Amino acid sequence: MILSKQFDSNINNQIMDAQNIVESTIAASGDSNNNNSQQRLNGNATTLSYEENYQVDISSTNFELETITSSYTGLMRIYRLLYVADHCPMLRNDTLLTSFKYIQETHFIAFYKQILDEIKKQNIPLPNDFDAAWYERTQRNYVHKLEKLDTDLRNFRTNSIKDSIRRGHDDLGDHYLDAGDFFNAVRCYVRSRDYCVTPRHMITMCMNVIKASFYMQNWSNVLSYVNKAEQAIESLESTAKSTTATTTTQSVLTLMTNPMEVSSTSTTNTIIASDAVLASRLKVYAGLAELATKRYKPAARHFLGVSFDHCSNQFQDLMSPQTLIQYVCLCSLATFERSEIHRLIIMSTNVKQYLELEPSIRDILHQFYETSYSSCLAIMSQLEPIFALDQYLSPHIRTLYYEIRHRIIITYFLPYKNASMTLMARQLNTTIDVLEDELVHLIRSGKIKARIDSKNKILYVADTDQRWHAYQHALTITKQSEKLTRALLLRSAVIKANLIVKDESVIFSVRSPNNNNNNVPRRQFVPNVAGSMMVDDDDLSDEEAM
Repeated sequence: MILSKQFDSNINNQIMDAQNIVESTIAASGDSNNNNSQQRLNGNATTLSYEENYQVDISSTNFELETITSSYTGLMRIYRLLYVADHCPMLRNDTLLTSFKYIQETHFIAFYKQILDEIKKQNIPLPNDFDAAWYERTQRNYVHKLEKLDTDLRNFRTNSIKDSIRRGHDDLGDHYLDAGDFFNAVRCYVRSRDYCVTPRHMITMCMNVIKASFYMQNWSNVLSYVNKAEQAIESLESTAKSTTATTTTQSVLTLMTNPMEVSSTSTTNTIIASDAVLASRLKVYAGLAELATKRYKPAARHFLGVSFDHCSNQFQDLMSPQTLIQYVCLCSLATFERSEIHRLIIMSTNVKQYLELEPSIRDILHQFYETSYSSCLAIMSQLEPIFALDQYLSPHIRTLYYEIRHRIIITYFLPYKNASMTLMARQLNTTIDVLEDELVHLIRSGKIKARIDSKNKILYVADTDQRWHAYQHALTITKQSEKLTRALLLRSAVIKANLIVKDESVIFSVRSPNNNNNNVPRRQFVPNVAGSMMVDDDDLSDEEAM
């Protein structure tokens, strides 16, 4: 099975072509702590990941294919089904047939042929309602519609109607997007930018570019246009706030004069609700982009800002609530402090609605916060095969799991001066040898200040001279106090001597001749004086006095 790999290669080629058309202003760089996550096993440093052609056994899990088909729509459903088909032999036949069914709802003819060839290669019986003429018919309809949209766009350009040209580019981009030609889709969407007149048009353009760039996995471009869309939404909100008071006053007067006339308040509320949905969708896109670039903490914060109502009702083409809370759980446990987990996740009314859909994720978070690390790691181990079937989460499972285990080890050892490695291994569901290798890695990286007694299998806190640290702290405070005192004395002496230091680069404000308070002394800033003092105009001496 190489369908997902073929799709990724096509995406990479489109990204290389799109770089010449679409600007990418935000460099996607991961945290160094997340990029270099490794685990020492059996004395050898190895980095395990789900980035290769791996196979997943889901016999011990409750994973069902219906969770994907019922939670997603459009191209996202097809991509997730094909990813499962590539990495889960138990569900390969079902996922291929299901994806073959849903691919016929689009114009993705290239992918249709690849899926059909794979079905024949696996000797899977074709469904009874198989339409052999679908490929030629869909290709003919695709070309016919493409020619019609291109002709309409040329007519719009001839008439020089900006709004019609913008809509023509959007329609053409939507047609390319439905056929899986993301490069041409981005090109059409970006061209519509020159014909955007209002901020609402800019938001539509940004959302279209983000959607196509997301399918291309061009994460830097996704983050760039997410920022642009958020700025446009903020400008709209500021404009709406300034006009709300006027609209409300007019509505009240209108109702007093004509009670039967309907107020425009409902329209304003609808627009505000639509902007809230857009803001949540942007956070999902930004969270996925941050996750793909291994910036797990910003990703978790973006996901936490997504409203449950929006995600469960309007994001079927992008992400399901069950998937989102899985991302939140792993990213937050790997990067958040316990206080942040309690405040932002456990006590959040919005997140509680997500957790009701995934009781296992809720148990992981509660067990982690209650320091029941053995149960927490056991549940995580059971869910690992399900996480491995997620195309966006699977490349980061090992890194996230390592970071979570390291945080658990650090938190476990924090209140002790010495700890038995035998008991620690039992609590962390691992062996003593693996635990010792992990402790060596943490000690070398400076995350734990301890020493290991390999013979007796005891971990000791490294001896620290508390008296020396107290002296160093006292000396630091003394130097800071001395520096502050000297600055205060210098400022006092300058004020007492009526000394002024002029700076030619600073242009002092000139009093306006229309100012009625000319007799009131104004306070001026005197530059280049320690402490940056303020003096009155009457105290400033002119050049003759100097």
